[in-house]
Amino acid sequence: MTTTEDRLYYFSGSADPPPGQGVHERITDPAGYAALAGVPHWRRMLSNFWPAEFTLGERTYRTVEHAFQAAKIALVDPVLAERFALESDTELARGDGATARRHRKLVLLDDAQLRRWDECRNLVMRDAMRAKFSRHEPLRAVLSATAPAQLWHGIGRGQPSTRSHDLETIRDALRP
Repeated sequence: MTTTEDRLYYFSGSADPPPGQGVHERITDPAGYAALAGVPHWRRMLSNFWPAEFTLGERTYRTVEHAFQAAKIALVDPVLAERFALESDTELARGDGATARRHRKLVLLDDAQLRRWDECRNLVMRDAMRAKFSRHEPLRAVLSATAPAQLWHGIGRGQPSTRSHDLETIRDALRP
């Protein structure tokens, strides 16, 4: 696990300044992140909304967000959850991550389903992120180039950022 005080922030709509010059970022040695500086929109690539097809279970998803929302909806209606998978050939499956997020309330979870979701949601996210970065070498290279920084995910204006320990762990496991 990362112990450095370097911090990099990302989200789906991140601007593209050099590493360490993004909002809330700090790095001690910019030269250590030179590989990132040469990749346009590397922060967005780390996001759940970045399009990068991957297989999870027996389904293929366009984004991590598609897989995440499908898993949640499958607790209530597995048939409806299939609409997020590319095999369904739906507009939703072919859409972007923001489209998948907008459809997160296709069904409402009851209390028991919410408890089950709370128990498995982190595992679903880890598995989807691992599948995304394992499948795509350019994305894996971007993730690897963020080392040794802490990775922080910005959710939106007025929302607190969260540290992405899982993404750091995936990064460390996938590094050559």
